[in-house]
Amino acid sequence: MQSFGFDRLVTNFQPIVNIDSGVVVAHEALSRAFSDGVPISPDRLLHEAYQRGTVAELDTLFLESALRAAEAQGLVSPHSVFVNVEPVSLVDGRIPAALLGAPPLVVEITERALTGDPGSLLAATAALRAAGHLIAADDLGAEAASLALLPLFAPEIVKLDMNLIARQPDRTAAMMMTAIAAYAERTASIVLAEGVETAEHITRARVLGASLAQGWYFGRPDESAQVSPGVTVRQSRPGRHSSVSALPEPNITPFDVVTPGAPAKVGDRAMLLQVSMLLEERAAASADSAVLLATFQAHDNINATARHRYERLLDTGCLLTVYSTGTSAGLPHPARNVVLSETDPLASEWDVVLLTADYAAALTAREIDPTHEGQGLYEFVLTTNRHLVTRCARALLSR
Repeated sequence: MQSFGFDRLVTNFQPIVNIDSGVVVAHEALSRAFSDGVPISPDRLLHEAYQRGTVAELDTLFLESALRAAEAQGLVSPHSVFVNVEPVSLVDGRIPAALLGAPPLVVEITERALTGDPGSLLAATAALRAAGHLIAADDLGAEAASLALLPLFAPEIVKLDMNLIARQPDRTAAMMMTAIAAYAERTASIVLAEGVETAEHITRARVLGASLAQGWYFGRPDESAQVSPGVTVRQSRPGRHSSVSALPEPNITPFDVVTPGAPAKVGDRAMLLQVSMLLEERAAASADSAVLLATFQAHDNINATARHRYERLLDTGCLLTVYSTGTSAGLPHPARNVVLSETDPLASEWDVVLLTADYAAALTAREIDPTHEGQGLYEFVLTTNRHLVTRCARALLSR
């Protein structure tokens, strides 16, 4: 601890309450550091740890403190304790060692992890679930793009950003409410409102679909905690939540995903290009709530015109990932440029996958005779089935 500038860690627990019954069902573990009895700002600690590259080590100290305190308070029921994990602790699909042998917890993953490195997060959430933990998407509502990413990671619990509860209702809040309601209905997920401090906040939390809440209205963080039963997740509809919680099969492609249930049609490059551009326009119209994934086969397929279109997409706030073989597509930050192996089955596909808060579509195609080098006919499928589109996106992001 001394290497981080503190000599003591104290874990407090804030109650999480069923809004209707008032029963405490779980607690969030909130650890605070002290130096010579003086509290240290968590933001300052994290900032310094990010600068030194020691965030994972700091995360481990906080997790170990939370687990010791939870055991001391008798919080041993499955999913009765919520803990926070920083995105960098999940890089390359790793999960902190402290969580491997821990009792079943609810692991909160911040919204910036959803938008920062989705591929690593897919692997990490699969590993966390394999260890018995549930996933909570934390601070949902701070970034619009996280709404489109929700189905990819299928969190069992959605935690609404406290600003969404406290601010006056507006168009953004209405969009959030609609998207969250649709997600919760499809997956039977739980919605939890943070930062509830007044009766008015409770009303707003209910409007946004929350059944659980936490905040000073129900209780401030404290070192002591009453034994609680834990969060119970309802069984989701068949083929929905459970089907996207595990990692996709290795080397599966969007074409593999959609063709078993939707026979491929035949079209030429000119027609498919127009469909691709239409999806790009839809992404631009959705701005920062859009996630677009595109494969370009060879990197030289990204000509000056295509590059200009995609750079304009970045200007709208769209979360963009492009895949190419040979060398990187070289699109500017914040685009993610992924280089595929020539042997990856994805290298022979033309895919455009779009997810927004209220729309989903995927175009996936394979050239019938590759010797025509893009000038021949293609087998293709265009689907707007959100479940299939989500599976296509996961197949891409797993690379």
